[in-house]
Amino acid sequence: MNENVLIVDDEKALGTDLAAALSSAGNVTRHRTNVPEARQAWSEEKADLCLVDILMPGPSGKVFCREISEHSDASNIMMSSLGDHETAIALLDIGADDCIVKPFSMSEMMARVRAVLRRRTSRSAPQAASSIEIGDLAFDLQLRRLSKPEGLTIPLSSASTISLRDRGSSKLLRVASRRLPG
Repeated sequence: MNENVLIVDDEKALGTDLAAALSSAGNVTRHRTNVPEARQAWSEEKADLCLVDILMPGPSGKVFCREISEHSDASNIMMSSLGDHETAIALLDIGADDCIVKPFSMSEMMARVRAVLRRRTSRSAPQAASSIEIGDLAFDLQLRRLSKPEGLTIPLSSASTISLRDRGSSKLLRVASRRLPG
């Protein structure tokens, strides 16, 4: 996974267990036991994902979740000992990406972390180009065809398309020079 994860929970044993599981999956983790400490950690280095307990001494985790959601694109998974639907809905409405009820299994938490990070990665991934243009040649990736401005168009097989995508523009020029006249 290799993400930066901030854990905010006043239960030190749970924080330690979460940090160990996330670290073993390749993530960088920090554990803080209250919201003021979490704010300080956040100001020093932003996180990709925050795992936040809602019930802690001092400001609640809901406050921190709202702050993070309003000022960054970091993902939030809220942890709560309250298992009612109203709490989950309220947490999702203030910016949580997911909620989990305590006590939970570490395997369930890790699955939720993977899912949230997968969505985060797909949100931030650059969109693939639908066409490639080299000189006066255009390769339409969706329609799988080469064309020139004069109106010459040659459909390509799926195998040709895959080959072109994998090998880049130099292969496109070689294919184009053999298939398109002029």
